[in-house]
Amino acid sequence: MMQDWAGWLLILFSFSIVLMWKRVRSDTKVVYAIWFCIVFHHVVAFLNAYGCGVIGTEGDARTFHFLGLESAAVDADFVLTVDRDSVFSHSPRFIYSNFLGFFYRIFGASFLLGNVLSVLAFTLSCIVLVRLVSLLDLERFRIGIVLFFGLLPSSVIFSSVTLRESWQALFFLLSVYWVIRLWKRPGILTVSFMLMSAFCMAVLHNGLMLYTIYFILASIYWVVSGYKKGVRSKRLVRFLFAGLAIACVIMVTQKMGWYITVGHGLEKAEYFRQAAATIPARATYGVVLDTSSVLGLVKTIPMIFAQYMFAPFPWQVQNAKDVHALLESMLRFVLLFFAVYSWRRSSGEVRSYYGFLLIILLGMELVWALGTVNWGTAIRHRVPGYSVIVLLGAPGLILFMRRLHFMIFRRRKDNTMLLK
Repeated sequence: MMQDWAGWLLILFSFSIVLMWKRVRSDTKVVYAIWFCIVFHHVVAFLNAYGCGVIGTEGDARTFHFLGLESAAVDADFVLTVDRDSVFSHSPRFIYSNFLGFFYRIFGASFLLGNVLSVLAFTLSCIVLVRLVSLLDLERFRIGIVLFFGLLPSSVIFSSVTLRESWQALFFLLSVYWVIRLWKRPGILTVSFMLMSAFCMAVLHNGLMLYTIYFILASIYWVVSGYKKGVRSKRLVRFLFAGLAIACVIMVTQKMGWYITVGHGLEKAEYFRQAAATIPARATYGVVLDTSSVLGLVKTIPMIFAQYMFAPFPWQVQNAKDVHALLESMLRFVLLFFAVYSWRRSSGEVRSYYGFLLIILLGMELVWALGTVNWGTAIRHRVPGYSVIVLLGAPGLILFMRRLHFMIFRRRKDNTMLLK
């Protein structure tokens, strides 16, 4: 445990970093809620580091740790030595491994340190989420949103070990935050921060490279077309500007090797799903992607998306792990229901925010769905986008629970009065 000194210091730092933002530390309840969630994440990080391996983290988490050790053992050109063809298009896993290796090289090879780095990313995500809650005028639900976000079992597990999910969630949430800021207060600096956050998200996974293009295009269109302060300018001018910006993004991504057509992307997804389906797994839901025709896509994509979002269904449950996955899927369904309900009931700017967040959320989940063939992997892939689901759906669910509690309490009070 002596070599884990940096990990222990980072544990203390993860609690203190919450106090570095004035708007966060001024709200004692929010600070306590974040600390409460951090404790659970650190418990998982501790158990995973000291021999009591946590269920669901046996494979990739330790693989990334060992790749990080290998990266720390050689020079800084490790990425180029293992992948000489293209750093951008083929090596997101090695970029993350080098990130771990950088810290291992400075502070010593420590599994605890690698785990706690993920907890640090989760802590920063909580801070960004609180800032987003403020931007969207949802302060009265802030505690519930933080707890829903921080205490989901799969999030606690996969955001507390040496996996990329916590960092993916952080940069996705940061990108969303800067887009909302850009809509409210346009500025070159805000655009720069948004692009930097989106780029960091993209280099963490091949699928996220493709999603980032969609995210930037959707964000530009939403911000430019919905910007109300520029009333003097004609609507046509704003749309022309949006088109020009979108064209620039496409050209840049083509130069970086990130841009592919929708058809080519679907073909790659079909090939991947066919290869993955040959690997025997109990949790595989076995829906084939049909790219042979438009009708085939219309029939198979909704089925793939539904299985990814909500599997396992009750008739697929076979053991305790499946029960846990089923409960999370039920919670996810309820949150999405209230997210859509809140969007339908809202109007004006609030409806615009909710609509944009739903569009980028569904885009991310669709990308993950096309590359996922079993609900064991789906649980991991749902983590990055879960923050937006909570942001949209938790307020409606909290209000419903309050009304339900009031009705139950009132009914009990009436019964007590009748007995008297």
